[in-house]
Amino acid sequence: MYLVESFLSIQGEGKYAGYPSLFARFGGCNLSCRGFGCEFISPYDGSKLIGCDSLYAVNEKHFKNEWERFDDAQKLFAKVTSHLQNTDYLPHLVITGGEPLIHYKNPVFYGFLELAVGRGFSVFFETNATVDVDFDAFTLYKKVGFAMSVKLANSSEKYEKRVNKKAIQNIASQAKEAFFKFVLDEKTLDNAKNQIEEITKGIDIPIFCMPLGATHAELEKNSRAVTLFCLKNGYNYSDRIHIRLWGDKRGV
Repeated sequence: MYLVESFLSIQGEGKYAGYPSLFARFGGCNLSCRGFGCEFISPYDGSKLIGCDSLYAVNEKHFKNEWERFDDAQKLFAKVTSHLQNTDYLPHLVITGGEPLIHYKNPVFYGFLELAVGRGFSVFFETNATVDVDFDAFTLYKKVGFAMSVKLANSSEKYEKRVNKKAIQNIASQAKEAFFKFVLDEKTLDNAKNQIEEITKGIDIPIFCMPLGATHAELEKNSRAVTLFCLKNGYNYSDRIHIRLWGDKRGV
């Protein structure tokens, strides 16, 4: 397993925005999402890379030297929870990426989850919901929550790659808790409702919509339009507090 970063902060988005949260971000993803347009300079060869706001946890070739390898679940858990040395409470534990569920069968990853659940953490996965988890074989996933950030057309990913109805249904029906969160931008709102309705049809869990943006300025460009979109269509608006506070700074 490769840990990209871990830190104690507040949850910046979704149903639990504002909650104290311990983040563990793992490397690797099955999507690239170039349509989100976030730019990074490769530490590998200096080239310009374009993708999502966590591209540094996605692109293995260009960022792997910044990832920390763990072959032992106990050591991984100790590393992540070292951020709690001066706290006397258990925050939420947010497991993110990249796409963390590509590792769901990995024994180190599953052992880490087992330690977290055993310690009493409320665990939440941030996932694109494309991986069909075997909840019967890996039953710990029934004890945690999932924020399903299913990608829309503005990600520039093909529908067949970004939407897995079976995986979405399984998470919604078998997990302890689940909700949707969609990233929207002002330019692509016209068809957003149809896309969201098609993805969420028959699934009765909360829906949150968030503005696209990796910086405060980019967020500001989309936030008002997304708010009005939510009011018009009855969706929940979620701001992105971490970007409001820290912009594109990592580790917060």
